[in-house]
Amino acid sequence: MPLIHSSIAPSTWKAYGKAWEEWCLLADGKPVGSSEDARMQVTMAFLSKMHAMGVSGSVACNRVSALAFHFKLQGWPDSTKHFLVSQLLKGWRRTDKHGDNRRPISFELLVSLVKAAESVCDSKYEAALTSAAFCLAFFGAMRVSEIVPTALNKPGGLRIRICKSKTDQDGRGTWFPIFAINKGICPLTLTRNYMRFRKDGSQFFIHENGLPLVSGQFLAILRRTLSLLGLPAAEFGTHSFRIGAATEASRAGLFESEIQRVGRWRSRCFTRYIRPDLLL
Repeated sequence: MPLIHSSIAPSTWKAYGKAWEEWCLLADGKPVGSSEDARMQVTMAFLSKMHAMGVSGSVACNRVSALAFHFKLQGWPDSTKHFLVSQLLKGWRRTDKHGDNRRPISFELLVSLVKAAESVCDSKYEAALTSAAFCLAFFGAMRVSEIVPTALNKPGGLRIRICKSKTDQDGRGTWFPIFAINKGICPLTLTRNYMRFRKDGSQFFIHENGLPLVSGQFLAILRRTLSLLGLPAAEFGTHSFRIGAATEASRAGLFESEIQRVGRWRSRCFTRYIRPDLLL
């Protein structure tokens, strides 16, 4: 158990433990160890209780991921994959007014963002930088902290691989492939185009003045480009690229295991990123 405990972040372990304790209280006296029906009844009661308390859809998805983790730990079939649970969570997210409702960036919107970059940026260098950053964020299903640092004096971002991430607490790094595509825009072509201009520096994404692109600037450029396109910029964030990647992967018919691999998710928490109903 200590080794299993060490396999996930301490904060995640604590959150998973709390959700499991609440589920176990509802399961008290019921044959959940031997009956799939009993586990489903308790799980549905658990979800109903959360909904009645006004818990957001995104938090509910996190707690369901906690149940899935503990079901597997007990050696039980994963009741959270049941059709009723999946549909309930989908409806919860759609009607959730308190959770994270950032819109996903679709492939079609990404194309528009890249085309509009030259109109938003001050030079061809900055347009090449922005286009490459947007494309890698989408096709790599990346968190903004995996692409650029949060501040000028902080390390981080993309070099050759993702050096450390939320699900890589030990900093072992993660390699991921980006393939050439022939469908409007190509991430490799845009990255190579940026590298023709790129100045030397410790970070991969560097402004024309030699300073690194940081997360706040990344968000500002994204929202300025969205506003130019006449879209509600406030409804998007840096995570919209990662949300869009998961949504597009689901629309393309990828299996859950494949979507998890695309975004380097270690649990079914990726399901809360699948938001076809919020596409523009």
